[in-house]
This record gives sequence, C-alpha cells and structure tokens, in this order.
Amino acid sequence: MKRSLPLNALRVFQVAAQHLSFTKASEELSLTAAAVSQQVKLLEQHLGMALFVRSNNKLSLTPAGERYFPRVREAFRALQHATAQLLDQKFSLRVAVPATFGTKWLVPRLFRFFGKHPDIDVAVLTEAQLEAGAWDIAIEERAGEEGPHVLVATDYVPVCGPVLASQLTQPSDLNAVTLLYERSGRRSAIAPDWNAWMAHAGAVLADTTRELGLGDGTMMLQAAIEGQGVALAQRLLIAYDVAAGRLVEPFAASTPWRHAYHLTVAQGVADRSEVSIFCEWLRAEVLAS
Repeated sequence: MKRSLPLNALRVFQVAAQHLSFTKASEELSLTAAAVSQQVKLLEQHLGMALFVRSNNKLSLTPAGERYFPRVREAFRALQHATAQLLDQKFSLRVAVPATFGTKWLVPRLFRFFGKHPDIDVAVLTEAQLEAGAWDIAIEERAGEEGPHVLVATDYVPVCGPVLASQLTQPSDLNAVTLLYERSGRRSAIAPDWNAWMAHAGAVLADTTRELGLGDGTMMLQAAIEGQGVALAQRLLIAYDVAAGRLVEPFAASTPWRHAYHLTVAQGVADRSEVSIFCEWLRAEVLAS
C-alpha cells in the first residue's frame, strides 16, 4: 500500500522553496534549521528525488523542485480557502491605485472579481494611502512600458463628447475648441501635452487656443463627457465611456507616448492566497480588455 504524503514535510518544502533559504523557513515556521533540513530530506526520500540543490551556501530548486513547488503552493492555498469558506471567514485586501485608474478601469470590473471570489473583500485605496504604505497591492503609473512588473500599458488619444466630435474633421480644428488637460501632479509630468500631440499630428497649437486645466484625470474626462472640450486621455481609461457613447475619438491617429501601470505587492504578503488570486485576476482582465 502506498504511503500517505508527509504533510508537515510538504509545508516545510513550500516555505523553504518560497524563500530559497532553510534559515528563513525555520524563522517563519518556528523550527530549527536542522529540523527544516530533516523535513525536506524526509520528503525527498518519500518522492525518491532531490528537490533542492545546495552549493556554496546557496539554495536553489532542482528541475523537479521547480515543477513541484507551484503545485504544492496552490494546494495549500486551496486548503486555506476551503477552511475559510467552511468557517464563513473572509479574506481582505487593500489595493492602492491612482484615482482615475480606479474610477475608470478597476471599479467597473470589480463585480466580476466578487462574482468569482465572494470570500475576498477588497478595499480600494487612494494614492495618499499608497504613499503611507497602508496597502497590500499597489498599482503605480510611470512613463514608458519597461520593467518586470508592468501590468498594462496604454497610449494617448484625444476624446470628446459626440456633439463636439461632429465639429472636428482634422487636428487643426482643435484650435477652435477648448483643450482639456491635467493641471499638476505626477501624471501630468509624464503625460504628453497638447503642443506635443499637435506637432505629432502635423498641426500647430495656436497661441489663441483656449485651454482648461483640471485637478485630475477624472475631472478632465467628465468635462469632456459634458461637452466642455477635448481631452488628451489614456486610451485604457476611456473604453467604457467610448462603448457607452459618452466619449468619441475624433481622430484615428495613434501616438508614440506610452503610459504604464506597474503592479507591486507589499513585502510580507506575497504568499497570501488572496493576493495571488487578485493579481492573477488583474492580469486576466487586462488580457480580456
């Protein structure tokens, strides 16, 4: 008869593989390093194969360990969630996002997350709380689209209400309307301005063109929806309003400027199942959008 899996050894393996350190695993599990090593050896004997390579005081996973680790990790996460559901417990997450990204992209999609994961509560926080460090997951914006933690990148397009759009046939027509922009802050520092967009489109921004600066992207887009002018907006953040007919892209010209949103997980929470579930859901939503 086949022996049952040594569950304690599996748990020790998961934590040791997560940290790639027997010492850190011993600290997390309140065991001695020798006890961690013994449990790993027990599991390796049970499986009949090595899971770790120990060389020059450095610990790494063997090919078998690399294949095994994510499956063991998911199994423990499933156990954690099954127990929480049985006890009618809920997990909670604090997700810090830029205000306009939260309003225009994240919040309209959250109902799908809750439909799949009713046992996870999500608190959507502001950038002020992001700076204070009171978050589990953060989405931060930067110019360009490089880096290992990029969640999604987008370009910029002029948008306005449908009535105003009917008056625009070429980029130079923008000199006859009000141009909307964000007045200050981190986003305005990394976003293209109207001078740059007009030059890219082969037009010149006239000195007499009226411009209206607004405090953030949400106000700027709302002003465009209300027909008060044309906004230079991130394409990612206007999808719902364009689909609903509230906003229109009057010109088909693409732009070279890219705006990226980076996904960051706070230290000490990466191994929480709800954190991984939410990050995986975010990536799936990006692929579907």
